[in-house]
Amino acid sequence: MREVLVAEVRSDDRPRSGQKDRSSPNFSLAAIPEGAEALVWRTEPHIAAIRFSVMADVRANYDQRVLSNIVSGSKTPVPREQKSLSRRGFYIAGPSGSGGGSFVVQVFALVPD
Repeated sequence: MREVLVAEVRSDDRPRSGQKDRSSPNFSLAAIPEGAEALVWRTEPHIAAIRFSVMADVRANYDQRVLSNIVSGSKTPVPREQKSLSRRGFYIAGPSGSGGGSFVVQVFALVPD
């Protein structure tokens, strides 16, 4: 398996002002290659204590949590919402454990060689 970078986004260490969960701008998963079997999530800096969720930006007050309790190195299935919501996007939500600083989330697709 090889890893292909499909998204990168900077997240604040807590929800943004006026937001319940959102801590990052939207990012897209539209670049996931055909045949990808899973996603790997990495944070920079790589701090084992950083945890977050991934939300799909649907509409005001209707956003959906698609992945929870993600840590650096987590391997997850490709969200089934990937194709239908790729235009609206996803965002990082409810982060904890960063030690008070922002961090970068990189999303890699696992693709067969």
